[in-house]
Amino acid sequence: CDRSALVGRLRARGKDVLDLIHRLSTNKVDTLQPGQGAPTVLTDDRGRIVDLLVLMHLGSHVLVLTSPQTREKVIHWLDRFTFGEDITVEDETEATGMLTVVGPKAEALLRDAGLTAGGMHPFGCATDSLGGMEVALLRTDPLGLPGYDLVVPLATVSDARERLLAAGGSRVMVLDEGAWELLRVSRGVPAYGRELGEAYNPLEAGLVGAISFSKGCYVGQEVIARLDTYKKLQRRLVTLDFSPGAVVSPGDALEMEGKAVGLVTSVAALPQGRVVGLGYVRVGVLQPGLRLGVVGRG
Repeated sequence: CDRSALVGRLRARGKDVLDLIHRLSTNKVDTLQPGQGAPTVLTDDRGRIVDLLVLMHLGSHVLVLTSPQTREKVIHWLDRFTFGEDITVEDETEATGMLTVVGPKAEALLRDAGLTAGGMHPFGCATDSLGGMEVALLRTDPLGLPGYDLVVPLATVSDARERLLAAGGSRVMVLDEGAWELLRVSRGVPAYGRELGEAYNPLEAGLVGAISFSKGCYVGQEVIARLDTYKKLQRRLVTLDFSPGAVVSPGDALEMEGKAVGLVTSVAALPQGRVVGLGYVRVGVLQPGLRLGVVGRG
């Protein structure tokens, strides 16, 4: 899948990059070494989500993956808290492309294309070469399956794509953005503007893997720690399975016994008429197999 337009890419340089982001975000990232990466969440002083980031330490710089809509927002957020630190952030989204190979045979395909993905752990990264082209190879598992991103200069995207297709042969299925969206929803992966944003906090969104509960202070830390310690979450992100052929839209209410208990945030109509989605539901009513009604906005 060509995800060039689906992921923001920032190049951060300077000796204080990791220290600054560590002090601003939820995860412990100050000790990342070249070849290592980690997810982390920028939160505001209310503990709400500014954006979910993935940091990749490529040696000469840290590649910061953002939501596509938040690139400028993330740059301004980092700049807001920079007071003399050695850090420079450039938006290289328009100057690069990103091709994603995902699935149980992803590593074998990359190996056949001449890339060295073998043994790369989740959130590992490396600089590599594909047919003489410079490639940043990242393992991000974006659908909860083995998945690798190739970040290349914009002028070489088509060539890189053709080399991957040639190496994969009949094993490869090319996904457009619409097909990727169906997979995202069916795999339960949250997206900014739907399940992520300033209306939600990381615990509600299920981003526990991007939170360190033992690190020092960061913006919003007190709120998130209190919610975790005292189990005060009011809602959680859940997967939804609708009646076959159901007409459902993001923003529709989820009801139980005539009372609103949640909200639909994403919907995907899959083959054979199956309709699935994501949404937030009040913690007080949650249980596996819970049946809810859907009420449209109109």
